[in-house]
Amino acid sequence: MAYEQSGMHRPAGRISVADIAAEPGGIEALRRRVHELRARGIDFAANAIEREMVAFDLNVANRP
Repeated sequence: MAYEQSGMHRPAGRISVADIAAEPGGIEALRRRVHELRARGIDFAANAIEREMVAFDLNVANRP
């Protein structure tokens, strides 16, 4: 892929959990997204978001 050859670590247009969490209301938005993903049965994506939130020491215990 082109982004791997250019030295970037993720494709253009993708936003990291850290980027979202840094925005006002970002942590709550991440919690809502995890809830939406779980409601649709997309647990692997919800788990990935939660793992990143834990890695950044964001409070995931208070999820809706």
